[in-house]
Order: sequence, then C-alpha cells, then structure tokens
Amino acid sequence: MKREHQTTTVMQRAFTTLLLLLGVAAVATAQTPKVLTMEQAIATAMQNNRDLKISRLEIENADARVDEAYSNAYPSVGLNGRYTFNIAKQVFYIPGQDGIVRPVAIGSDNALQADITVNQVVYNQAAFDAPNTAKVYSQISRQQLRAKASDVILTVKRAYYTAMLTKEYLLVSEQLLANSEETFKNAQALYKAGIRAEFDAIRAEVQVANQKPAVVQARDNYNQALDGLKLAMGIPETEKIEVAERVARPASLERVEPQVEEAKKLLEEYNPQLQALALNDEVNQQLIDIKRSDYLPTVGLFGTYQYSAQADAIGDLEFQPTAYVGLNLSLNLYNGGKTKAQEEQARVEKEKSKLQLEDARNGLRTQIETIVRSIDFARQRIAATERVIEQADKGYKIAQASYKAGTGTQLQINDADIAMAQSKWNQMTAINDYNVALAELEAILGQRYQLNSDGTDVKYSQN
Repeated sequence: MKREHQTTTVMQRAFTTLLLLLGVAAVATAQTPKVLTMEQAIATAMQNNRDLKISRLEIENADARVDEAYSNAYPSVGLNGRYTFNIAKQVFYIPGQDGIVRPVAIGSDNALQADITVNQVVYNQAAFDAPNTAKVYSQISRQQLRAKASDVILTVKRAYYTAMLTKEYLLVSEQLLANSEETFKNAQALYKAGIRAEFDAIRAEVQVANQKPAVVQARDNYNQALDGLKLAMGIPETEKIEVAERVARPASLERVEPQVEEAKKLLEEYNPQLQALALNDEVNQQLIDIKRSDYLPTVGLFGTYQYSAQADAIGDLEFQPTAYVGLNLSLNLYNGGKTKAQEEQARVEKEKSKLQLEDARNGLRTQIETIVRSIDFARQRIAATERVIEQADKGYKIAQASYKAGTGTQLQINDADIAMAQSKWNQMTAINDYNVALAELEAILGQRYQLNSDGTDVKYSQN
C-alpha cells in the first residue's frame, strides 16, 4: 500500500513538472519576437492591407460592369403568366330591337394567359459604346490597384528603414555606454594605483550615468519604429517583431538608378497614376460620344408568342396560340435641351481630365528630379563619411592608449568617443536617406508593380 502511494506521488510530481515546463515553454514562445526581413514585411502588408483588399474588390465590381454593359446589346427574353377570376364580368351596353339599351356580359369566369416575349436592340449607339467605356473603367481600376500597391510597399519600406536606423542608433548608444563603463573602470584602476586623480574617476562615473538615459531613449525610439512598421504591415500592435536586416553600406556607390531623362521616359510608360489619368481622359471622350448618341434613333425588334384561354369552368379551358413580331423605332425630337446640357458637361469633364493629367505629369517629373538629386547627395555623404569613420576610430584608440599611459586626458577619450559615434551615425543616416530615396524612385516609376495574368492582383519584383 505504501509503495502504491509513493508511486502515485512520484507520478503526480512528474506530471506537475511537465505542466510547468510546458507552461514555461509556451510563455517563452509567446514572448519570442518574430524576426522579419524586408521581403517578409512587404508580403505581409500585401496580404493584410485593407485598402488593397478594397482595390481588388473594385476590380471585381468593374468587371461585372463590363458584363452589364454587354447585356444591353444582347436579346432580352421574358416569360409572363396571368390567371384571372372574374368576380363581376365586364359588360357592354347594346340597344335591342325594341330600342332599349341593355348590358351584355362578356368574357368568362376564368381566364388564363401565358406569353414569351423577345426584344433585340438592332441599333442604339449608346448601348454599343457602353461596353468599351466599361472596359476602360475596368483598366482604370487595375491601375489604381497598382498605385495603391506602390503606396503600401513604399510605406512599409520607409517604416522598415526607420526601424533599421533606430536599431542602429540603439546599438551605437549601447556601445557608447560600454565605452563609458570601460573608461570608468580604467579611471578607477588608475586612481587606486595613484596614477590619476579622483576627479577622473568621478567624471567617468558621471559620464556613465549620463549615457544610460540615452540608451533608454534609443530603445524607446526603436520600439516606436517597430509599432509604425506593424501598423504599415497591418498586424496587431500586440505582436512582437524584430527587423532582421541591418543598415549596411551599399556594395557599390556606382549609379544603379536611371538618369533623369531616362526616368521620365519610364514614368510615362509605367507610372500607374499617369496611366489611370490617361484612361480617365479616354473615358471622358467616350462619354461625350455617348451623350451625342441621344440625338440618334433607337431601333429594335420584338416578338411575342402567346397562349390564352377563357371558360366558366376550369376544365373547359382550351388554349389558343397567338404570335406576332414587329420593329420599333424611337427618336428623341426634343427633351428641353437636356441632351445638349449633358454633352456640355461631358466636354467640361474631358477638359478637366486633360488638365489633371498634365498637372500630374509635371508634378511627377519634378519629383523625379528631386529624388535623383537626393540619391546623388546621399551617395556623396556616404563616401565622405568613410574616411571620417576610419580617422575617428583611430583617434579613439590613440586617446585610450594615451590615457592609460598617463599622457592623455579623459576629456580626450570622451571627445574621441563622441566623434566616432557621430561619424557612424552620420553614415547610417546617409545610407538610410539613400535607401529611402531609391524606394521613392522605385514607387514613382512603377516598373516593379505589374499585374498578374488575369489582372486581378499585383506582382511585386524587388529585383
């Protein structure tokens, strides 16, 4: 009995330990941040962004409108059926031979009628033009999807680059703190050895204390940047993430982007905003033609095949067929000037769309020139900081060696440390500006945002 009790106790302890281990593992898993590359962040945003989802739905809606426009040119077929029970029959008043007018009931108690009617438009210019106009609207919705995708990806890239930059600043701040702590340790050792004054140790300790809040602020800035990235990706703010990539000097500072004039040509060919505005201008021209078509006649064919029967008793109903076809012609002779007014409105919209297209083209061209200048300026800054970083690092090492040898001062170490950190920060800022400007140029040109085979989604190529 005692052995069974001991066995049960051991099993309970083992089970409890297992539950605790599983709980610790679950907590560790829940708290482990998800490390994301730029490509993964973009893919997540493309899947989660609500504006992109709305744009995809707009494409479905536009395609359905194309089908609706075609339906006006197809024949329409209708089936109708009607049963009537005459509670009081209709009467005619007919004079008799005696000259007295008497009511005569007509019809039967029960009447049943069924017919099938076909209508086909033979000529209606508006109905014939509508499918082409609807197709252009469908193309506009696809360009708007491309434009939205470029906006979303640019937003993600900016947020990701910001997170990368603030992470680097955090690392630099932590390195400054580590350097300060090392300096403090050396100052204490030299003070205790009687080589340095107590003031040096106190000053080094103050430097450590001053650097700690900067690390806390840098970590908070990084967390805020991660929150901005989560918002751009469309994921919950409670999800833990980290950026996998680091701010790194470009492999080559040689020009990889197109020159201004070449970029302007690519702008005309690929930019989704310009393509959407050009298509909108085309639509407005077609709308003018559609409004003018109201002056033209509409010609249609129609035909009906009908079965009808009447009888006082339902069992006595005998159906008789009737069939006829015809041609219908309608022409608007005068509608109070409505057609002319609508045509003028369409003409004004056409002029507006033309001006909007030109305004957008000029604005985008100016943006290209600004972005290309920003890229060139960032490239020059990156190159300029390389030599400065080498010198600052060398100066810091000399200052440390001089201080340990008793010939240098702690102020020299602090100045060298700050100079090295500032030169690294200047280079990282220049690299960030370079990357962001390249992303802006990529977005404005639109080359890498192409529609898939059926035009319902966007494929993004990073290379």
